[in-house]
Amino acid sequence: MFAPYTVFLDLETTGLSPRDDGITEIGAVILRAGEQPREWSTLVKPPLAIPPEIAALTGITNEMVRDAPRFADVAQALAELLEGAVLVAHNARFDYAFLKQAFAREGLAFFVPTLCTARLARELEPDLESAGLDALIGRYRLAEADRHRALGDARITHALGRAMAREFEAEELEAAVKRVLRRPSLPKHLPVDTLVNIPDGPGVYLFYGLNAHPLYIGKAKSLRERIGSHFSGDWMSERGARLSEELRRIEWIETAGELSALLLEAELVRDRLPSHNVLLRRRTEPVAIVLNHETRSIEYRPASGLDHTQLADLHGPYSSRASARSTLTALADEYHLCLKTLGLERRRKDEAPHASCFAWQVRRCLGACRGEESVEAHWARVTEALAPARMPPWPHAGRVELVERDPASGREARFVVNHWCLVSPSGAVQEFDREIFRVLRPYIEGRKRKSLVQVRVLPAD
Repeated sequence: MFAPYTVFLDLETTGLSPRDDGITEIGAVILRAGEQPREWSTLVKPPLAIPPEIAALTGITNEMVRDAPRFADVAQALAELLEGAVLVAHNARFDYAFLKQAFAREGLAFFVPTLCTARLARELEPDLESAGLDALIGRYRLAEADRHRALGDARITHALGRAMAREFEAEELEAAVKRVLRRPSLPKHLPVDTLVNIPDGPGVYLFYGLNAHPLYIGKAKSLRERIGSHFSGDWMSERGARLSEELRRIEWIETAGELSALLLEAELVRDRLPSHNVLLRRRTEPVAIVLNHETRSIEYRPASGLDHTQLADLHGPYSSRASARSTLTALADEYHLCLKTLGLERRRKDEAPHASCFAWQVRRCLGACRGEESVEAHWARVTEALAPARMPPWPHAGRVELVERDPASGREARFVVNHWCLVSPSGAVQEFDREIFRVLRPYIEGRKRKSLVQVRVLPAD
């Protein structure tokens, strides 16, 4: 139908994540030129239990798969079945990602040309309100049986393909198939020409669902390439699958370059808190480590809300107090520092004053907790261990201006910075921001290779 050898395939799974969930059933309708269609299906015992809500949806229970073959047992037969075929599935990215991950767990590479009937329906009829399988069953008046079972859905997908072949001229269908096979797999709710309208230049993009609150905000050197990459790879996580399912529209803001995009991304994520930006969203208060040389103790200081005159003695900053303590613990192990002396291991009330820490017991402490290393010697090693994390000194006598120009578009952006803090147009130095500092530092220190950003020292006021 779509190729001399075509396999219409559907999977049932324990969840949405190809990395974490497993396949419970495989169903296929096999078409080879000159032969009658045939079917192949099998239950599969997944590596984890089937959740009750999934069992209710598919009708596949843990009892049904208890004695079923594991994927490793059917992998060879499935690979032989798909060899030389075009794999056809509805929302094919989901099935393909699960297959690729399942084969990878068995140490087997997997690739097969894949055609998504949801995308094909959109290609043939751009004005479709929905390309979901249930909507297309109604659109083409298809018989519905064993919905949400693998072989049943594979049969429906086969029937959908036959209906499309009857509805459209052969040349029109063939051209649409070729376009879909070479295009990144867009989520089903986006128009087929989405990527065509997106510019190639740098900028920030925003993914939206059904309301005005963004789902995700990202930055890119090439907006079209970066946005397309979201849809051309496998679904590697449940969050990625949910993002694709929720996505309804995309907006973008073009910038003068990468620096402008990075700063704008940080600002928008901080202000709008998109639900899928896990790494940049501030769920905890960033902190810095301060060495109190008088008491020879570690202190944790909030790293937000500081002005530029309060940065000199800080180490870090870190995303949270837990992150700072985790860093100290790693340094303690590397430098054989004392966990109790650093305040990383609590002393019990009934402990003797020189009770050893856990690191001493495993020969990773030189004995500051037991009095076998002097407080002065231990503190000197703490200072040495944390030296690389100390806030770098401001390398200029005063303010600098970062000028970014995009030679292709002619866009230009200027940013004034003083002691790692942005300066507002009014001239006021803004509060220290950890993310802004991480973005600005490589540009100001001249470590950003092939950058279009010029750093200019401003004259003193």
